Amino acid sequence: VRRARMAKKAQVAVKTSAKSASSNAQKAKQSGAKKGAKSKKKSWTKVKVKETLNNAVFLDQKTYDRIAKDLPKQLLITVSGISDRYKVNGSVARKVVKDMAEKGFIKQVSDHHSWFTVYMGKEAKIPTGEEVVEDAEKTKGKKEKK
Repeated sequence: VRRARMAKKAQVAVKTSAKSASSNAQKAKQSGAKKGAKSKKKSWTKVKVKETLNNAVFLDQKTYDRIAKDLPKQLLITVSGISDRYKVNGSVARKVVKDMAEKGFIKQVSDHHSWFTVYMGKEAKIPTGEEVVEDAEKTKGKKEKK
């Protein structure tokens, strides 16, 4: 009989301690929320906004002259490079490349696919092996000084 009474007392003690522990936790949580520890709800998804390009759809004479002056001096010419550099639409850049190739300002280097062709300017300076080594040494020296 004595053991039964002791067991009941132990059960009651466990229940009250569990209730007090949970109520203490709730009080702590509420007080923490008021302090600003977790006042804002977490946002799990962060949406990245893509910048919209405002490239020209038509080519004016000023832009054409600038492209005609610069392209023959460039070593690597692609449609996307022209589109980025001169802020023109991709279709406009394709027409410019085709026109410049027909006029002989640039020459075709490779034609892997119909949608990606690499050109090179007629006046472009191709670096020799010695120049490449010298440029690498210069950049190495600049990095070491920093």
